[in-house]
Amino acid sequence: MRTLQQAVSILLCSILAGTVALRADDIPNALKTRFEVSDPVWRELPIREDLRNQYEKCWQTAVNTILENNFDVATMDKDSGYIRTTDNAGIVTLKGNWVYKVQISVKFAYSPGDPKASPPVLPMVEKVRIQAAGEVVHSNGGKLKAYFRGYDKVVLQNLFQDLQAKLGPR
Repeated sequence: MRTLQQAVSILLCSILAGTVALRADDIPNALKTRFEVSDPVWRELPIREDLRNQYEKCWQTAVNTILENNFDVATMDKDSGYIRTTDNAGIVTLKGNWVYKVQISVKFAYSPGDPKASPPVLPMVEKVRIQAAGEVVHSNGGKLKAYFRGYDKVVLQNLFQDLQAKLGPR
């Protein structure tokens, strides 16, 4: 939320200074079919029945899938079921002073287990939520000319399909 507020503040200051293009039409052509200007969306993938009580396997599969898709992990907290990657600026290379970067977030929805119960109760993974937030920035001479926040539909779909093949219902 803080990043969005900072971006809006920068954007408003730039608008007042008359330096920002605010139309989605101004996004470079290379991004028009893949980048959606809006709040980043979460896609939910239900975990197939035979894997729901295998939290460790589901977790490692998600981490490996992120790495296989050429993203580096910035933050991960296995106990809370959260993974966030660093910004990847290599998804689409733009010309000029445009920069495009994508960041993946993954959140497990699960019910915690009780290792002290007799017999011990394992955590149950219900679903995994996936987001592919993106930013498009145009700057010139250190001045912000345009800033767009949204999500990458192609990265989101590819990651979703990859995880669905490994963890989703068959």
